[in-house]
Amino acid sequence: MKRFQPQPGFVVQAYRFALDPNATQEHALRSHCGAARAAYNWAVGWVTASWWQRRAEETYGIGEAGLTQWRPWSLPALRKAFNEAKHTDPRFSAWWEE
Repeated sequence: MKRFQPQPGFVVQAYRFALDPNATQEHALRSHCGAARAAYNWAVGWVTASWWQRRAEETYGIGEAGLTQWRPWSLPALRKAFNEAKHTDPRFSAWWEE
């Protein structure tokens, strides 16, 4: 890995921060991290389900035109799909609004 070398005449300064949350703040941080992880896992599963469906259809001899459409996996497309799913999917609807 290439090591960072500042240009001559430049000063490099760094800061290190530590979090020291109280119990309420720690609960909120854990909740937000868990929600982010749940959303990430949902997005990975949503995209890979489409991929596996297409792979299965290819083994049945279905042509390219007849295969299931690719699910878009750009950030805006995933965000839009997740915003629709989080209100109806029973994995999220019970606790997401917290």
